[in-house]
Amino acid sequence: MKPYLILWFILLVALAPIAINIQHLFVYSDSPFLTNQYGSVEVKNILIKYFNYSSKDNIYIIIKGNYTYAEKLINETAPRYLSNAQVISPYSFLNQTNKTYFATIEPLIEKVYNKILSLHALYQNLTLLRDELLSNLTFLEYQLNVTYGIPKMMFKSNSSTAIKFLAIYSHLNGSSLERARNASYLVFKDPFVFLFSFNNYTNLTLIRETLYNFSNYSYLVSLITKENVTNDEIEDPYNFSITYVEKEFPPPPISLNEFHKGDKWLFIVQVPSNESLINVENFMKNLNEAIITGHLPIYAESAVVTEDDLKTIDIVTVIILIILLIVLIRSIIPILILVTTALIGLVIAYSLLYLATFLGYSIYYISGLVIPPIVFGITVDYSILFLYRYFEEVRKGTKDPVYRSFKTAGKAVLFSGLSITLGFSSFIISNSPLLRNIGIALVISSISSLIPALLFIKTAISSIPLRFLSFPKKEIPNPVDVRQKYLEKISKKAIHYRYLVLVLMIILGIISYGIFISHHTNVAISEIVPSSSKVVIGENELSKFYNYSLDYIIIQGNPNQSYLQIYNLTKKLIGEGALVYGPFSIGKTIIKNETLITTYYYSHGYTLLEVYLPYPVFSKGAINLTKELIKQGYLVGGSNAERVNIVDNTVSLYYKEVLPLTILIITLYLVISLGSVIVPIRLSLTLLLSSLFGVSVLYLIYGSLYWLTPLIVFAIMYSLGIDYDMFIIIRIIEEKGEEENKIVNAVKNTGLVVTAAGLILSGAFLSLLSSDMHFLQEIGLGVGLTILFDTFIVRPIFVPAIMSILKKYNWWPRMMSLTRDDR
Repeated sequence: MKPYLILWFILLVALAPIAINIQHLFVYSDSPFLTNQYGSVEVKNILIKYFNYSSKDNIYIIIKGNYTYAEKLINETAPRYLSNAQVISPYSFLNQTNKTYFATIEPLIEKVYNKILSLHALYQNLTLLRDELLSNLTFLEYQLNVTYGIPKMMFKSNSSTAIKFLAIYSHLNGSSLERARNASYLVFKDPFVFLFSFNNYTNLTLIRETLYNFSNYSYLVSLITKENVTNDEIEDPYNFSITYVEKEFPPPPISLNEFHKGDKWLFIVQVPSNESLINVENFMKNLNEAIITGHLPIYAESAVVTEDDLKTIDIVTVIILIILLIVLIRSIIPILILVTTALIGLVIAYSLLYLATFLGYSIYYISGLVIPPIVFGITVDYSILFLYRYFEEVRKGTKDPVYRSFKTAGKAVLFSGLSITLGFSSFIISNSPLLRNIGIALVISSISSLIPALLFIKTAISSIPLRFLSFPKKEIPNPVDVRQKYLEKISKKAIHYRYLVLVLMIILGIISYGIFISHHTNVAISEIVPSSSKVVIGENELSKFYNYSLDYIIIQGNPNQSYLQIYNLTKKLIGEGALVYGPFSIGKTIIKNETLITTYYYSHGYTLLEVYLPYPVFSKGAINLTKELIKQGYLVGGSNAERVNIVDNTVSLYYKEVLPLTILIITLYLVISLGSVIVPIRLSLTLLLSSLFGVSVLYLIYGSLYWLTPLIVFAIMYSLGIDYDMFIIIRIIEEKGEEENKIVNAVKNTGLVVTAAGLILSGAFLSLLSSDMHFLQEIGLGVGLTILFDTFIVRPIFVPAIMSILKKYNWWPRMMSLTRDDR
């Protein structure tokens, strides 16, 4: 058997490099899990296909010092490390913004300009007429005599024009002055006569001076056209149109102040949205004198922290396991066997994940991070069950203790391992790409834990002489311990006060559920990177500079037909502090005319609104406002929308589909395996209580949890929590006698295994507290506390109480047994 043991160590050494370097394959962005089922993806496709948008992300750089030096440094560094990087300086951003603004208002300018172009032509004709009159005052004198002399009978003429004037004058209404001027304009088409009256039309000097000094053409134009105009408007209609439109529709409230605060400057680097995080990380490292943040830098920083955390977590997990095993077993060789078993399970798990990448699997970093505590916990739990059972058989003097222990414990491990794998498999058939990804990692973890627990342990204890297993003690560890007396006593008390225990359980469940539904999760970046990280500092700093993140809203149909809807939405968003660019708005200004600049934001049956939210990307304000838009039924795209889509979809599918399916699969499996309907239902309810208790305690401690934390706690507990219950159930089936005695004996005899397993599994997850990432600390504390609660409260107290109430009905309708002796 010894050669087989050597082969296991060769396998461990051969696969170790894969486990050590696996974190380099982790995926941190949500992009691989965004499919066409998400609205944000549909928006991105529409933007690219119909609005000629390119998919880019902004990297924000806040740098101290001289502007020229900063610009030069960034322009030299960005192309060196980033693909197709485009550096946008404060001045180039403002120029581009103005260019975009003017392109947007150009149709408005044209409309105003075309409207006053005829007035400008009239103005030009009037200037020519003035010059002609100045060169020929005799004709003007004649017009004035006809206009004002004939009505006063101070001038007589038999000319056709004079006769025509008199005829028209006689038929007009109004005062004499009004009739005279209107008749004159109809005859002579000369508005300059309007500058004079009955009192001054004969003063040639005054007439000459009036014409020579005249400049108020707007007065004459207004008289002729009945439109109120200004000299600026008719003299220079194009510049007037620009000034008028800019006044009515002001440019965006973005100035150099948004990019320059004290001695700090804000630069933006645009890169393709699929830019390598390694490139972003290298860029950040080589520009370490600046504070860098944004969508991609957040994920790049998370990758760096994860890589460091994974090493720390593995080391801390091993240390915690060794300490716990020393306390529980107090023999060196069994401890080394257990730790080696866990390490073999870990390298197998990561090797299988690595192989899965060749089939198109992307290792989501959370999937990779939860593997070590799961594998360490499950593998050691199963292995310690074998060891304790082996030590028990040895002390009994069984002829073949290895065979006997593996006949009983092996069946329990295989049974439990399959139930865990089935529980995790519910993730794989989920409609959520992210849950499927996590589910594959969880299934691989459970299978990888079974392999060394079933095979390596047997090889190890068969190959190592019994005397070495007891070192440094003379005798092998005793599976019977004084703690069993405590477990026996507490389980009897629970049975005695079973109805009180049941009431307390119900109260605890109601309180935990109340806390669970009354608290909320978050997607804060401080959860996935340390709060002291530069990207978090940068996010806070960015709020003082160009404090916007971009959402794209797509509305189907012609905007003129949806004017009221778009108008109300735009008005609401501007009221929230956003800048809105669309068919009826420019920045903070709403255009009430339904036909303006429509073509710029309408294509192929889709209307586009570009909404600049007054919050940085992924911030609480940006996420909440984006979420509100999506809830109102709008099709929203952009980084914030992608985050909201994947979070809401994943959470909704988990609680509506995956969790119920997990419970159903495990329940059906246990019903078929145990031949009992009641035990699986009771087990599911106690697991639900443990999970709710753990999550509610987390809420009380942290106030708000990262959105994945409750999901991971529920997922792990609903699968791993089966172990301890099944250890007790299988032992009850093996016991003889009255039902209550069987329950007490099962709790007592499995007490050390359950206690040890619970301590080890909780210790493995509590090792996550060594992480720098807040959400991993939440998961570690949540799962750790839940397992401890399940180990020391639920299994020795709640389970005996409930089973003693049900008595024989626990096994209804008992179709088969797990043991040959109890059939």
